[in-house]
Amino acid sequence: MNIRMTKKAALGLVILLGATSLSACEGHRQADNSTSTTTAVKQVTLTFFSNNSDRTAGQGKMEQDLIDQYMQMNPDIRIKVETLSPDPQFQDKIKVYNASNHLPDIFSAWGNASFMQPLIKNQAIAELNQSDFQDLGFIPEALAGFSSAGKLYGVPRNSDFWVLYYNKKIFADHALQPPRTEAELMHVIDVLKAKAIVPIAMDGQDPWPAGIWFDTMLQRASGTWDISHKAMERTGTFKEPATTAAGLSMQKWIKAGAFGTGFLNNDYGTARNMFGQGKAAMFMMGEWEMGMAADANFPDEVKRNIGAIPLPAIDGGKGVTTDLTAWFGGGYVVAKASKHKQEAIAFLKWMFRPEGWTKAVWQNGIAFPAQTYDQFRTDKETAIQQDLTKIFMNAKSYSGTTAQDKFTPDTQKKYYDAIQNVEAGHLAPEDLAEAIDDAAEKSAIESAK
Repeated sequence: MNIRMTKKAALGLVILLGATSLSACEGHRQADNSTSTTTAVKQVTLTFFSNNSDRTAGQGKMEQDLIDQYMQMNPDIRIKVETLSPDPQFQDKIKVYNASNHLPDIFSAWGNASFMQPLIKNQAIAELNQSDFQDLGFIPEALAGFSSAGKLYGVPRNSDFWVLYYNKKIFADHALQPPRTEAELMHVIDVLKAKAIVPIAMDGQDPWPAGIWFDTMLQRASGTWDISHKAMERTGTFKEPATTAAGLSMQKWIKAGAFGTGFLNNDYGTARNMFGQGKAAMFMMGEWEMGMAADANFPDEVKRNIGAIPLPAIDGGKGVTTDLTAWFGGGYVVAKASKHKQEAIAFLKWMFRPEGWTKAVWQNGIAFPAQTYDQFRTDKETAIQQDLTKIFMNAKSYSGTTAQDKFTPDTQKKYYDAIQNVEAGHLAPEDLAEAIDDAAEKSAIESAK
């Protein structure tokens, strides 16, 4: 299912901050005070499984803060939290829980076919009443990835998009301007390499950043998101010249030294730390990392100099910097077999009231919510929030769900392998189209079963 963000939706999604108000949970059980005999309130324990392992910062802290508030307000509700990351390990654990019919009451989920459809087909997750969430400010497109056949199965947390973070001081010290074109990027790379500075920190070990990068480069080459969308719908194909052009540009960046040496061995944390410690001038990652500007582990000089730019246009390509790779990020679902389904849903409704998750993540500079937040504007957004807002608001087109999230689990690996083999130089860009189109065809066959 394509998730296309309209400009109207984007314009409704641009700033936030306001007063916190705590409201009681609907359906909350209370003691009966109408008699002289005190009635004990039944304790309910909800299990909550999150992919946000760090509960002291970022989205993990926001989750935990809201959970703690809810339990304080509702003493008969206890929420037991389990966390696991990185995401592949989290998703493997979900498969184990599902196979043993012991899914947590609430767990992190992604609004894409490869994650949601197996759970929906196996009737593992509960259908939600759409009317319960229709007045909570969700952008209509945000709910599409968590829906199937007109039914809602989950709620999204964030609106995500792909950018290059950059260290403004490093650029200024070397008389560099943020690159808007591939030619300008090559100049930046040459200057930084000469100074022994890694141009772009990149998580090359995990396959998903390469998947998003490829989708962006395919658009930069072709000028449209339709090649990817139609190839996955099988109304089109990846066997287009733009696929080869995208692969060639990816190899061009790598051979030029954009990511330093051995970047395929760098995991997420390594790449993030390289940038945060000032050892890399840029960092290719999603908008959710705007919290780096408040990370206590990074030097102040780096934190106050973080900016963000779109990925540059590529030589000979038709795409421009206002074409943005943007989609709706992770969220939550409720297990259909939960013994406390209504209590779990009530918590999600409370968590996603506008004064809850939306206000918290924006005020703390953590992420762009999947709900409108105009009413919370204070004009005190950080510099990085302002940069990211400009990128989002100036976009003329949005990708919607990237190709990698539309594959079935088995064929997704074939897709990833092909792209990573191009990065490693083991697969010629001319052969990339054949490999990923074959994976798309097999994915469509598997999905139809």
